[in-house]
Amino acid sequence: MNSRFRINFSTIALSFALPALLFVCGFSTAPESHFHNETLGSKTFMATPESVWSQTWIEIYKSEPELIAQHQKEINKNIHYPKLISGSWYKHSIALTFDDGPHPDFTPRILAILKKYNIKATFFIVGAQAEKYPWLVSSEAFDGHVIGNHSFNHVNLTTIPTEKVYMEWRANNKILKDITGQEPRFSRPPGGDYNRAVIQAAQDEGLITVLWTDNSGDYDNPDIKSLEQKIMIRAYNGGIILMHDGEEQTIQLLPKLIEDLKARGFAFETIDDMARERKLI
Repeated sequence: MNSRFRINFSTIALSFALPALLFVCGFSTAPESHFHNETLGSKTFMATPESVWSQTWIEIYKSEPELIAQHQKEINKNIHYPKLISGSWYKHSIALTFDDGPHPDFTPRILAILKKYNIKATFFIVGAQAEKYPWLVSSEAFDGHVIGNHSFNHVNLTTIPTEKVYMEWRANNKILKDITGQEPRFSRPPGGDYNRAVIQAAQDEGLITVLWTDNSGDYDNPDIKSLEQKIMIRAYNGGIILMHDGEEQTIQLLPKLIEDLKARGFAFETIDDMARERKLI
């Protein structure tokens, strides 16, 4: 099995229960270098920015049931973090999100597909990659997509000192603003790993944490049919689909996925749209 992904079979068993759980729980020009990997200590990857899509990037994602369980635990303790797990349960819409870009080979192809279908998506950008390919981030923003913060070095933010968590969010905010002219509003912690310090640092840097309802697992080299089935079986109102900018399977599937979701009557929203519906912004 690819080392980048840990399969949690409870995800399959709970896939149909997830909407109900969400409903019950409720929701609360290239710039200069800003940051260097060696300043951050332990990481969730073992690659330089030049090779972040290589098989040496070790990444373990929390499953959707794990995220919901963590959310429910917070609710039980009367903790209400500023985060978005899904859009409106009452609206027949869905959000496409792409993590880990930009990528010089894949990002232009994703943008071309989205433009063909007139769909706006959300890109959660790794700062080290934005610094290397700023024109691709500019292209995403120019096309009307939402640009989010996915940390600067793609670290597990729960394993580093709090001051370095702030550095991760802040450094990426700065480079994204330098490129697009706008401060990002949203963040996604790598792997879905967060705690109070991660959420608080994001909030202090002007960011709302965004998770997902459907991790496609596109990085685990699935066959296209299985990938499509996995996404479609969990497509429901307010869903947030997690995909990756840098995977051939995503490129191959994306047109058909969009057509199938449209055939089921889904409208497409950005995370910005969903956050407004949830009155988070």
